[in-house]
Amino acid sequence: MIAAQCPLCGGSEFGDYRSRKKVRCTACGSFERGRFLGLVLQRAAPAATGSPVVHFAPEVGTSKVLRSLYGEAYQPADVSPDSYPWMDIPVRQIDLQYPSRYLAPESVLGLVHSHILEHIPGDLTNSLYEMNAAIEVGGFHIFVVPFFSDWYREDMDSGMSREERDRLFGQWDHVRSFGRRDFLDRIGPCFRNFERIHLNDIVTVDDLVAAAVPPSALTQLTAHSVFYFRKLRSL
Repeated sequence: MIAAQCPLCGGSEFGDYRSRKKVRCTACGSFERGRFLGLVLQRAAPAATGSPVVHFAPEVGTSKVLRSLYGEAYQPADVSPDSYPWMDIPVRQIDLQYPSRYLAPESVLGLVHSHILEHIPGDLTNSLYEMNAAIEVGGFHIFVVPFFSDWYREDMDSGMSREERDRLFGQWDHVRSFGRRDFLDRIGPCFRNFERIHLNDIVTVDDLVAAAVPPSALTQLTAHSVFYFRKLRSL
């Protein structure tokens, strides 16, 4: 039996979270998705170019990996920067409903985020286009989304109750649910000038087991699955 170890911090103990057993690293607080994301970054992130790498809604463990890779080019960001008192560098304010207001075309090497896209109100397609336009050629977009339904659905009704959002989208502050059956078809047009990097060339099932990540994250669309795109050309 493989002894699990967190690839982000080296921790070897994993605690329960809600009804899920032994999923959260007790040292850095990472969940399965963060550990999978960390493995991909450690093994296959592009070399630094001096351009910023923007990390939205930064988590402790992923932030540590990105800072080790990109140094001063690392930029944590969030719509509410004050939510990160533990961060010892400034958190840039960026509202992903309007990325182009904050990020100039081809001005960043990469964008990294986990379980963020389901929170962004408004036109998600436009947000993704503008985010991708900000990435320089050769740069990357690495992210994770949750899946709560077979097909995509969203609702921006501000009057919807928390209970109804829980039922439809899996969490009270989500405005959409990504579908396992149509996710890649739906986001594909936003990544036409990118190549998708297939992660089974980077990470093995044994690697995931050793990092306390369900192997299904590599073979199916799950809330822990990582998507990695590299930009081939300008829009």
